[in-house]
Amino acid sequence: MRLRTAFVVAALSPLGACASWGVLPSTVETTQSPFKSYKSAEDAYAQVKPYVTTQRELKARGFDPYTTPNIKVLNYLDMVPRFLPQQSMKQEDLDPAVQSCLTARERCTGWQAEPSISSKDRTGNVALDVLGFERETTATGWKASMLLLIQDGVVVYKLWSGTPSILEVKTEKKPLGPLQDLSGPAAAAISGAVKP
Repeated sequence: MRLRTAFVVAALSPLGACASWGVLPSTVETTQSPFKSYKSAEDAYAQVKPYVTTQRELKARGFDPYTTPNIKVLNYLDMVPRFLPQQSMKQEDLDPAVQSCLTARERCTGWQAEPSISSKDRTGNVALDVLGFERETTATGWKASMLLLIQDGVVVYKLWSGTPSILEVKTEKKPLGPLQDLSGPAAAAISGAVKP
């Protein structure tokens, strides 16, 4: 068994860590939106002026929850826990624009967009990955979140947060390779056999 495994590893070793050949799988996840990059989302947000930008102007710029995918419409009840997450916080502690909007109730609407693009690539050693001994996944991308409060057809408040650059590396190691996923007596027998 060990000889066969060693032969397969030797056969795959020329691949080494060259995941750039496209041998290993990759995944791209995109939250569809008008924004193709973090910068484009940030620029669009910067153009929104409280007490100036109207709801109609937002729609003209393509920021319309009824025609643009993945824009969430929030009512004032949805927004209360966002701005008052703890009982120790009081409404009078909030920005005056937020207070006014929440007090307006049905005349207050929130539009929230959370555009993002993420890519997950298996970037480790091809031989170890294929045989199931070690799997390294690198996630890259960006994500943003913008919240606009609209009262009586005019933006009165805006809030932005985001991560311009994401880089996460996850490594999973299985000393027994594909045998690691076995369960029951077979796994116990194999584990006992490999112990010194």
